[in-house]
Amino acid sequence: MSAVETSFSGGVRLADVSDFIAPSQACVVAVGTPELPGKDEAKAKTGEVSLQSRARRGQAKANPKGAKPGGSKAGEDPVKISLNDCLACSGCVTSAETVLLEQQSTEEFLRVLEAKAESDRVVVVTISQASRTSLASHYGLSPLEMTMRLTGFLKSLGADFVLEDNTGRDVALLATLEEFWDKYTSGRGGVGQGFSLPLLTSECPGWVLYAEKTHGEVVLPYMSKARSAIATLGSLTKKLLPSKLGVDAGSIYHCFISPCFDKKLEALREDLKSGEFADLDCVLATTEFHNLLKMKSFAEQTCPALPFDDILQGPGTQQAQFSNFGSSGGYLEFVFRECVGRLRGQAVFEPDKPLPLKVIRNQDFQEISLQGEDGRVILHFALAYGFRNIQNIIRRIKQKKMTYHFVEIMACPSGCLNGGGQMKDDDQVDEMGRRVIDRKEILRQLEQLYHDSEVARRHPRGNPNTSQIEEWLGGFKTPKANEVLYTEFHDRSQKKNEAPTPMMLDF
Repeated sequence: MSAVETSFSGGVRLADVSDFIAPSQACVVAVGTPELPGKDEAKAKTGEVSLQSRARRGQAKANPKGAKPGGSKAGEDPVKISLNDCLACSGCVTSAETVLLEQQSTEEFLRVLEAKAESDRVVVVTISQASRTSLASHYGLSPLEMTMRLTGFLKSLGADFVLEDNTGRDVALLATLEEFWDKYTSGRGGVGQGFSLPLLTSECPGWVLYAEKTHGEVVLPYMSKARSAIATLGSLTKKLLPSKLGVDAGSIYHCFISPCFDKKLEALREDLKSGEFADLDCVLATTEFHNLLKMKSFAEQTCPALPFDDILQGPGTQQAQFSNFGSSGGYLEFVFRECVGRLRGQAVFEPDKPLPLKVIRNQDFQEISLQGEDGRVILHFALAYGFRNIQNIIRRIKQKKMTYHFVEIMACPSGCLNGGGQMKDDDQVDEMGRRVIDRKEILRQLEQLYHDSEVARRHPRGNPNTSQIEEWLGGFKTPKANEVLYTEFHDRSQKKNEAPTPMMLDF
């Protein structure tokens, strides 16, 4: 393994972390089109995921049909996989990816901080809500104290601004709401017909890459074009801060502390730039940032606790934290409530309690609906986390059996708090190396900490920044808003006109 590769955490290089479903060292990209006997042919036509054990796959490899004595199939070309093929499953890193991801490392982040004295760069660090929760749990602090101590720590290293992602989250929620409402009220084709509904959220980069590279034009027309929360904040930071500080966008260096490694690939998207400059310059997973904290001898009890900053309100102005019901963006909760209010003319659900979602298949597949006066369902929303549930959504779209108007999608089971870059709490084991607390209990505790008593629940309109940003944009439907708040997706599937082969997910 090269020196560059070893600078990344285990989730980015070949290791035992996969944001998709389970620990794996096998790339999930289909690199060939094997003959599929019997029932597998039906799965190929529907794009259904096949789960294949190592033993069964090993037997297939031991005696592949048409294999030469030397081990390769007759007429088979060498397989080449590059960054454009990557599904962000954290299963491998090629040499091409290594070069591009070198800028997404703690070493590069520290290098930029150390070089500040000789440059005019302004270093901005944004801490995600999921990351602050994971770190707060690890260090035994409240989310608010954790953020304020991290602010003091990062300022001591030379960071100019330390932000939370609330403004990006609130603006992204409002942009998604307006996008959905336009589609819903336009009535073009109805649910599952034409290219109108359902609207599939695009907050999760692992899901976006999977949709682009595996299903292409079948799914992309239904994808929400609203940028993710951090992509929104990155765009706003590179467009609003320069004029305030009297610098150009290239002088802003924006680092994001993320719950998953997939955000590194999102930061590299050509669609997410302010002119020639990337909206996000560096993404560090929670575990990578934790390694930096250890490297710099962060002391959670003695490190100065400082108020954090805001791109519009200014430095040192924030001493309160806010969140919404959903710990993975809260898109379903917010959009459903707002649409119900618009249809009924008043709030129907209690504002201080989560929506009464109905569990369908498992805790990661839930739904809620609203009926009209005639008993007809007029709103039907769902959340689908993890790729088993995502496949059910895709299958319904392909078979034109979709009944949902809106689906909140996340690649990771249990959502962002369970992201591949989060703290794993490996120290919670007994003398035999067995976990003292299972993962479900850890996630329950993280969910509780995410909604800590010090974290206030706030409507996006309650954020004073959202009205200022909307005024600056001229609304959510202007060309300027389209440039700042929305993005595009691309059909990167290798065989657009052929039925996909079942993906082999290695457990």
